[in-house]
Amino acid sequence: MRHRAVQEQRSDMQRILSLNGNWGLTYADGPPIAAPWEFTTLNPAPARRLMTAEVPEPVHRTLEKHGLLDDPNFGMNSLRARWVEECYWIYRRTFTAPAGALGPDAVVHLVFERLEMLAKVYLNGELAGSTANALVPHRIDVTGKLREGENTLVVALESGVFEYCDHPSKISCGGEMGDLTKRAWLRKAQHQSGWDWQARLQNVGILGDVRLEYAPDSVVTELSLVSLAADDLSSARIIVKGAAEGRAVRGTLKLRIAETGNSVEESFELPEGHAQCAVELTLDRPKLWFPRGAGEPFRYTAEIEFLGKRVTRKFGVRKVAVDQSEHPVEGTYFILEINNRRIFCKGGNFVPADLYYSEVDAGRCRELVRLAAGANFNLLRIWGGGIYATEEFCDACDEAGIMLWHDFIFACAKYPGENEAFSRAVRKEALTVVRALNHHPSLVVWCGNNELELGNRSWRQYCDCEVGWSDHYIFHHLLAKVVHDESPQVFYWPSSPYSPGFKEPSDPTTGDQHPWKATLETPGGTDFWTFRSYVDRFPNEGGVLGCSTPATLRQFLPENERELWSFSWDHHDNPFARLEDTFGSFSPERRLGHAYATVELWTGLDPRTLPMERYAVVSGLLQAEGLEEYIMNYRRRMFSTASAIFWMYNDSWPVTHGWTIVDCYRRKKLAYYPVKRAFAPVAAAVVSEHGSVKIFGVNDTFEPWSGELRCGVFQVCGGIARERTIPVELAPDASTLLAEFPKSEWEAAGSGRSGVFAQLLSGGRPAAQHRLFERRFGELGLDPDPEIRISRAGNRARFESGRYVWRVCLDIDGECELPDNAFDLIPGVPYEIPWDREELPVILTTGNSFFGGGVRDA
Repeated sequence: MRHRAVQEQRSDMQRILSLNGNWGLTYADGPPIAAPWEFTTLNPAPARRLMTAEVPEPVHRTLEKHGLLDDPNFGMNSLRARWVEECYWIYRRTFTAPAGALGPDAVVHLVFERLEMLAKVYLNGELAGSTANALVPHRIDVTGKLREGENTLVVALESGVFEYCDHPSKISCGGEMGDLTKRAWLRKAQHQSGWDWQARLQNVGILGDVRLEYAPDSVVTELSLVSLAADDLSSARIIVKGAAEGRAVRGTLKLRIAETGNSVEESFELPEGHAQCAVELTLDRPKLWFPRGAGEPFRYTAEIEFLGKRVTRKFGVRKVAVDQSEHPVEGTYFILEINNRRIFCKGGNFVPADLYYSEVDAGRCRELVRLAAGANFNLLRIWGGGIYATEEFCDACDEAGIMLWHDFIFACAKYPGENEAFSRAVRKEALTVVRALNHHPSLVVWCGNNELELGNRSWRQYCDCEVGWSDHYIFHHLLAKVVHDESPQVFYWPSSPYSPGFKEPSDPTTGDQHPWKATLETPGGTDFWTFRSYVDRFPNEGGVLGCSTPATLRQFLPENERELWSFSWDHHDNPFARLEDTFGSFSPERRLGHAYATVELWTGLDPRTLPMERYAVVSGLLQAEGLEEYIMNYRRRMFSTASAIFWMYNDSWPVTHGWTIVDCYRRKKLAYYPVKRAFAPVAAAVVSEHGSVKIFGVNDTFEPWSGELRCGVFQVCGGIARERTIPVELAPDASTLLAEFPKSEWEAAGSGRSGVFAQLLSGGRPAAQHRLFERRFGELGLDPDPEIRISRAGNRARFESGRYVWRVCLDIDGECELPDNAFDLIPGVPYEIPWDREELPVILTTGNSFFGGGVRDA
């Protein structure tokens, strides 16, 4: 397809010609090389019709635009889209070669930022190169292969299912689906083969920018910046490395720090072929980058010039360490330290944010980071089954002060580490990614994989496999050395979870943990009270399922299928939600699936009798309960426990039940605000252990917090016993025991219909609140229609009730910008939220309404 709107961009000696835009696209059921001249020659028009394709763009999206596919997020459409991954796809376009790329000494590279996945690239009828990795950019040397005037470029690719169909499947999470796609061999996002939270949909196509890069003698291929803070933080070494390919050339590498004026410039004699050089300068008394809540996430601006190519990079100076010293009770600590400060890590796991993951642009990255920061996160874990974080996403995290724990892209499978070609490809991939992301201060941990060590040690199907630990070398040596050599300012961890000292990877007393037993190994529903006794040192994956918001259900379910267990409902459901016992055996009698049984367990309600929207709300409220239990248990143990990171933050496609607090449409689920409160810098936690009731105050800030503690035992039907208000001071960066009384005093008040509450007050106004029950909501005798008084208190709205109210909901669809939502009312204890709107808030529903009332219209 002819492309007329071609423009040349100049940067002194090195130049760029964008090849984005309109291409021609078609498919073949068999190998496209059956008739290569049909597509690769210059003059004859292709016999097969070419549809217009906008590059970069997934093939699925192109087919949608031409009416050949429907939105795979809707109904059962993702099943109808599977033929796409089972075809070859051929792109074609022509372009006029720029004069500067045709000279006798010109060096010309064809660059593809992302090709999904196995591709052969033809230039003017000849094979110019091939690719086999969708996770990194590809650079093809086409020096001397361009012609004056019109050139023809053809890209023939497939998803990987053809090339690897006869390879051994090893073992992969997902069973037959992973065996079918051979995903362990495919260097692409692993979750595309299907995971519990996403249907199988293999992306395919030219998914990133395409361009020619050319220069008179040598093309810059890589620029990497590393900042190394001194142990005492008094200085920092700033190192810039440049790489180029082409002819022998004398070149200059310059670095200037815009904010300070520090600069360095050196000339180099670069040999023919691949060449590297580096410059270094020292910043004295650098201004440091801190994570959110610990200080300012300050960044410097580096101005870099190399062989005529000029770039600007934002970077930060920070020191990363992990305290793994001996724990006084058992095992070791695992405390992340930034700039010699202990940081309690709060956040969730991040996965690709769309079925068409390449369409998550800078704007959506910023929105997702904004929502994470709004929920008081300071860390996101980039899970190892997705893709590497993009420059835009890392930049947003740098700016917001949100740290990144980043897995390399390996998850829940046995990878062919014994295959020499595979290991070489992994090393090249790791070098490319680590160097590209080196300047981002938010990136604080590189981790070898997700759950491979755990699988090899603990999962029956892995332990019984004859393959053995074929990939152990990759994670304990190859990747560790890459990070050590290229990114020494970042901490490396071989697997997640992992326990040093030859202990089981899930050992709670050392290393990091994935605490899933409370959720996945309790028959008859999730008993999230089990979290209350967990002592994990660094939990970074564990979660609770909850139904999506009614608005999201309405968006992806056809109108005639908006009911539990319809075909589309079931297609979008999580298999862990559908199973009777997630890791147990099925009973002879048909029982409710796990997520549905959770609703029955905690409320006594039969999900089969609930309309879709009411079921969605009560399921969402129970997810909020579970995540709050998870978070508060770990926060009150700081720094014996040094994190509360849950599974997972965001979705990639619309689900019936999901693990997230923000769905794929960026709607806030009912758990979002309870998680936000649980992660607040100052929080209260009520616990019962060893015959006592204890109240903790948690202070993440680095300043003491002074205020009052109001606490007591309240009756669900109204009234407070043993109430008192005392002045308290919370130590900085610590959890402080504020009050304690014998549990027998609670039991004397009738613990079956009562709870214990704690409220921290600042200036007489609520700053944090928590409550504790030991009976489930269906057993508490909740008033289905409590009287709630709403009044204005300055620029705040005040809520009061004479009876206990479980989760006041001002929004159930997750579409409103609110200061708070899904909060409790303790009898006779006012609760306030910021409110500067003219109209007072409107309550849509409460958790109490499920025990006899209803949802009121807004």
